[in-house]
Amino acid sequence: MISSCFAVGLAGQSKPLIEWAEIPAGTFLMGSPESEPERNESEIQHQVILSAFKMSKHEITTGQFEAFVNATGYITDADKGTDGTKGSAVWVGQNLKIKTDVDWKCDEKGNLRPLSQYNQPVLHVSWNDAKAFASWMGCRLPTEAEWEYACRAGTTTPFNTGNSLLTSLANFNGTYPYPNNPTGIYRAKPMPVGSYEPNAFGLYDMHGNVSEWCYDWFGNYTTTPQTNPKGPSRGTQHVIRGGNFDSYAMSCRSAFRDYNSTNFRIYYLGFRIVSTK
Repeated sequence: MISSCFAVGLAGQSKPLIEWAEIPAGTFLMGSPESEPERNESEIQHQVILSAFKMSKHEITTGQFEAFVNATGYITDADKGTDGTKGSAVWVGQNLKIKTDVDWKCDEKGNLRPLSQYNQPVLHVSWNDAKAFASWMGCRLPTEAEWEYACRAGTTTPFNTGNSLLTSLANFNGTYPYPNNPTGIYRAKPMPVGSYEPNAFGLYDMHGNVSEWCYDWFGNYTTTPQTNPKGPSRGTQHVIRGGNFDSYAMSCRSAFRDYNSTNFRIYYLGFRIVSTK
């Protein structure tokens, strides 16, 4: 269980040990070609040059997030109710609603997670919560460009697995496959991190499992080449990437973009971190 490994940090605080993937510097076309099935208009292709960085191989787990909360006394947006409502969005019957007693200790159904699930990605965390964890670790959230570059790992196809994404390769809603792909399993829950094969950069679950917060404000792409872009200087919603266990396959594409407000939290949303040290 990855979250059981710890290192002593500043001021004697126990910090979870992060397994890092070394992401090389490089240039790539960010976005998707107009010929890509089920693309969105916001995915305009443009050249991006990136410096080398390190990215956590796995999505941050519930156990790792627990170490942060225990060491710092941090109170999440779900617990504070920063938008006027405590809790997080979960399915209640046939409707998606804010359940007031749900926070990071809960699963996608709002049930308290047993310790046996603490090797699964943390859920119900806002962008604020993810940023706070990253800062405590001396790290940050990935930029949108870093995320896509790391996800692609040198590929130009819709997925880093090619033109196909199967439920044997990723955790998503296999009832709704990508065009010309077979249907598959719909697990309807997150899986422990590292349950599937990594991409060529050694990163796990870049397609599916849980969606992931990025650093950037959401905005339209430019068509001019960019070097280490950090997104717009202001905005109202932050970028979300990666698809999740509830997503259709098209939402797991490398170029797919989603977004929501800074204090938004829901049953399928987590994060990973990066370092340039």
